[in-house]
Amino acid sequence: MFLLFRDSTPLRSPALAGPRRKETTMTHNPNVYGYVNGKPVFSRDEFIFEHRKRGPIEDDAELIAFAEKATSGWHNAGWSHSFISFYLSDYALSEPFASLTLSEFGRLKELQQEAREAAKAADDARCWRLKETINWADNSVEEIYEDKDGNTKHVTVVGPHGDAC
Repeated sequence: MFLLFRDSTPLRSPALAGPRRKETTMTHNPNVYGYVNGKPVFSRDEFIFEHRKRGPIEDDAELIAFAEKATSGWHNAGWSHSFISFYLSDYALSEPFASLTLSEFGRLKELQQEAREAAKAADDARCWRLKETINWADNSVEEIYEDKDGNTKHVTVVGPHGDAC
């Protein structure tokens, strides 16, 4: 049942409204960083420790293993990567950044850079030399390298593009 007043705004009848709910108000605490399972935490590090249910990670091998688990085996957007080729983004919702403290994430980036340098040094030690350059009909260019042991690797220098006609 609706009641009409002079401005013809319909209002609900108080008799039909039912019992009033108690108004609950939350007070804003500027010191709270966030909540984990209803419990307030006061810093980013505390938030991460509560969320992952463990304290700081101090061992490098454990840090890499945790990051690998957080990324489901170094997978991103349907692509599988290695620790060396995985892009460690500092975007707030990216993994493993969202699951690590800033110092842990910085250490993970340092470990990745060390691993990349070691892989590059190992690749340079193989003494690759250019064996052949192939210009394909799709306008791509491929270079074939051979190392001192006779192993070959193929590198696409220019990808397929344009009209080949």
